Amino acid sequence: MAKKKSKQVLRPWCWYCEREFEDEKVLMQHQKAKHFKCGMCPRRLNTAGGLAVHIQQVHKLEPENLPRIENALPGRDGYEVEIFGMEGIPAPDVADYKRRKEIELGLAAGSISQPQPKRPKIENRLLSEDELRAQLEAHKALMGASSDAPAATPAPEATAAVYNAPPTAYAAPPAPTPGIPPLGA
Repeated sequence: MAKKKSKQVLRPWCWYCEREFEDEKVLMQHQKAKHFKCGMCPRRLNTAGGLAVHIQQVHKLEPENLPRIENALPGRDGYEVEIFGMEGIPAPDVADYKRRKEIELGLAAGSISQPQPKRPKIENRLLSEDELRAQLEAHKALMGASSDAPAATPAPEATAAVYNAPPTAYAAPPAPTPGIPPLGA
């Protein structure tokens, strides 16, 4: 039986200089060291936008006087695109890079795929009341509780120190501790 060829996976690459890296962590270290370092102080930032804000606030430069991003290809040395590792790279640039890599490696079109993201993106937005109720019902169903079952409420006599434990019945009232006056005294 023939071994099935696995699909080539695109390695992380720097949008600013098109250098490839083993993993995204190394790519981010590269971007911080080569592209997002301040030319006026030793500060290194995580994004081009962070660098722009730093230069404007700390070094009091106007936005039109910002220096270009260092060691970047022509046309990619501006602050318009917010990139962090592989996040934020414009889709046409990713497609163009993949196409050039396939040609360089002599592969068929579409044989290189993007690496899977490490964790799915979570959409942060406010939920409507109906969506919130639907999620609550789904959660209750998942946890095995029916939506019409009332919440467990302790009986009035079960207000002991242990939750829902029956009250302790003594044959005789507890003896007073020597040296401590009774509560009612």
